[in-house]
Amino acid sequence: MIGFCVLFHLNSVMALTVEDLYVAEVLVTDESEDQRKKGARAGLLQVLVRVSGTSGVEASSLIAGSLRNPSAYYYQYSYESTEKILNIEGVPIPARLLQIHFDPSAVARLLRQGVFPVWGSNRPSVLLWIAVSDDEGRRLLGESGNVSIVEHLKDQARLRGLPLLFPLLDLEDTSAISTAEVWGAFLQRVDSASVRYRPDSVLTGRLQVDSLGRWNADWSYRIEDQWRSFDDVAFSSKEILDRIIDKLANELADQYALDSSRGAVNMRVEAVENLSDYAELSRYLESLTPVVNSFVVRIQEDEVEFRLSIEGQREQLIETIELDEKMVLITSEGEQDIMHYRWLR
Repeated sequence: MIGFCVLFHLNSVMALTVEDLYVAEVLVTDESEDQRKKGARAGLLQVLVRVSGTSGVEASSLIAGSLRNPSAYYYQYSYESTEKILNIEGVPIPARLLQIHFDPSAVARLLRQGVFPVWGSNRPSVLLWIAVSDDEGRRLLGESGNVSIVEHLKDQARLRGLPLLFPLLDLEDTSAISTAEVWGAFLQRVDSASVRYRPDSVLTGRLQVDSLGRWNADWSYRIEDQWRSFDDVAFSSKEILDRIIDKLANELADQYALDSSRGAVNMRVEAVENLSDYAELSRYLESLTPVVNSFVVRIQEDEVEFRLSIEGQREQLIETIELDEKMVLITSEGEQDIMHYRWLR
């Protein structure tokens, strides 16, 4: 499963790392080649949406063409048994979970060709303040709250690579904000109650089912210091929750993905012992998808220092190099913030 972990605290916000951005999980009926191909197509689209930060990739003719040959973009797959059931033409069939590991370099190259951003694993956290009204009454939603709603939120957030934070709803929270204040969209109170969590973004809203069985929602979400509000209606909780997560992910990607996809890093590589090593290393760095171009800053004995222009984040470059196993990272934050590697040849 895609997971999240605390990465660092920056400017009073809590940034989170989204793990397994390039791993897709798809339900299939069996382990046949036909099912694997269908699952791989769905998995590639899943990864392209998550990594680019936009569901608009599906409308690209370039992306549509790539989906016809998904095997060109993954390097490993496996199956797991599940307790889920797929309904195929009215026949219930036990589902298998197909897990596919896609190549970050190939995926990033495809997105760049389609002029889509490559959103790194360091992503803004989203704190949820949601008031729900149903047969059990009106209450705030915590991580251990309504199982169906919480699981829908988590599932869609995993698909979009969006790190969610749920309030603890402890004494400090209940003293800072009430269910009525969340229900009434008292946004200043929501802001004040959110301070302890230091989120990058906040989503608040109210959910209720009307007499026709429709789900109604009133949402407000904050990106940076700006609040935006809208309402929505759907015939299922999954539909209405999927839409808000998609909307928020798209807007956060618009805000962060492009800005974080350009940069430059200095890299010192040791154990470059001869001209052949140097030529091979140079070719390798130029072949890395995040690397736009490179030039040599300094050569001293068996060390070469490069200046690399990159697309994506520094961590993404580190992950790509780690996957290839041609260099080993010694330190990423040394003198003058230079990435220090050893060339393995």
